[in-house]
Amino acid sequence: MELEGKVALITGAAQGIGEGIARRIISEGGQVAGVDIQGEGLASLERELGGSFLGVEADLSREAEIERIFGEASSKFGGIDILVNCAVMRSNVPLDDIDEPTLDLALAVGVKGCILCSQRAAREMRKRGGGAIVSMSSFYLRTPVKERVIYVAIKGAVEGVTRALAVELAEFGIRVNAVAPGPILTERRKALGHGQPGNLEERYRRMPMGRFGEVSEVIDAVLFLITSKSSYMTGQTIVLDGGMTIV
Repeated sequence: MELEGKVALITGAAQGIGEGIARRIISEGGQVAGVDIQGEGLASLERELGGSFLGVEADLSREAEIERIFGEASSKFGGIDILVNCAVMRSNVPLDDIDEPTLDLALAVGVKGCILCSQRAAREMRKRGGGAIVSMSSFYLRTPVKERVIYVAIKGAVEGVTRALAVELAEFGIRVNAVAPGPILTERRKALGHGQPGNLEERYRRMPMGRFGEVSEVIDAVLFLITSKSSYMTGQTIVLDGGMTIV
């Protein structure tokens, strides 16, 4: 297995897509440092996954916390080969209700955190002769809806940062890409009744594939980007949305 012995650091790993990626990497022989502000979820994963998973509860809006994260991960596993930036603050509020504290925190986690984690990961990857960074974007960047101003701003920055990092890090054997999922049936969406047959909103019924995506399909795209199957790809965003953004 290609991921045997590889070390990944995943932010936003306590639930949803981040958790799924962590489980998949470990199932294929890798080790994972999972970062999240939700300590209970991380502790549960540590108990279940054993020594292959290290949970690090941390606030990605603070540089000192990011330094601590990478220090703990490197101390436990000896280095970093893969970074997956999944963490984001979902500040879905109308434009008139956006205030400075909400905006500052969301941008600090979603943009500053992404950049600083990538910077710190790249330092570790250079020691190991290369690596892969994958960041999560979103279909909302291409097909926004109301109350997503902050979220779309973050994801626009993430895709721009992905391209800039790809240029800066290519000489070190570090590839940098992104995945922009469309509507995905996470456990949270399932609990809200999203994506069920006969219960699709109009904008989703127009999708060429006519369905929500599965978490496993996003994980497959990430696995493609962190392995040699994508060895000639960098600076790109895979849009995984059932064709939603082409119609």
